Amino acid sequence: MPLADFFLFGHGLLVNVNAAPIQVSRQPHITEKPFRGGLNCLFPMPFDKTAAIEIRNTGDTPVTFFYYIDWESYASLPDPLLHFHATLNEEHTSPPAGQTPQPHGKGDGSIINKGWDENYTLLEIESFEGHYVGTGLNVEFKPGSKGKWWEGDDMFVIDGEPWPPRLHGTGTEDYFNLARGFRQEECRPEYGVTYIDKNEADTDQTDGRFTVYRFHLNDPITFEKSLHVSIEHGHANDCEAYYRSVAYWYGRVIS
Repeated sequence: MPLADFFLFGHGLLVNVNAAPIQVSRQPHITEKPFRGGLNCLFPMPFDKTAAIEIRNTGDTPVTFFYYIDWESYASLPDPLLHFHATLNEEHTSPPAGQTPQPHGKGDGSIINKGWDENYTLLEIESFEGHYVGTGLNVEFKPGSKGKWWEGDDMFVIDGEPWPPRLHGTGTEDYFNLARGFRQEECRPEYGVTYIDKNEADTDQTDGRFTVYRFHLNDPITFEKSLHVSIEHGHANDCEAYYRSVAYWYGRVIS
């Protein structure tokens, strides 16, 4: 898992983050790259016998890295033991074939999405039980691109249930608890916007690069055998954009 995605600065520029399980503190006196700061993860990561945490530098520039890990030993652990997972996905989205393209920053509410096949997938797992605890989403939407990305609905398909799923949201900005759009950087314990980047060509409110997050610490999505988490890229998937995401979840394999 790339550190930038995991720690909610997925476009690669170190920013401050103040969420309940993820905190990033950028040193303010350093104003040019490379930036420096502290990355803190407070997600519990239970293990039974062994554990290994590795940080791998895949670039050409040496990195100075300091760290410490807190851990506790118990005589026994809850049964079943659910391991922590973070799943990365990315896609350059486009409207479904045969669907009328929508103008930039606009959508047609009369078009009905009859399934989740065209949605952007956040997580798809089979033969697991556990609970889903969070989403980090990075979106790049360029001027002139079709559709309006933050009108896409979130959908949680639990244990293979049929369409329509019980958990079917009303828009991307609603799922991330920031209805009427993403207009300022703002961090709350379980939701927020860590990054908004716009230039002179980004004239529509939906234009630019965004990093948003939503954690389900007090409202985890539980499942017993499978989970499919997706979100429309714009209303009825009408949007051309770049999506990159992290799904945070706990689970164990079932037979």
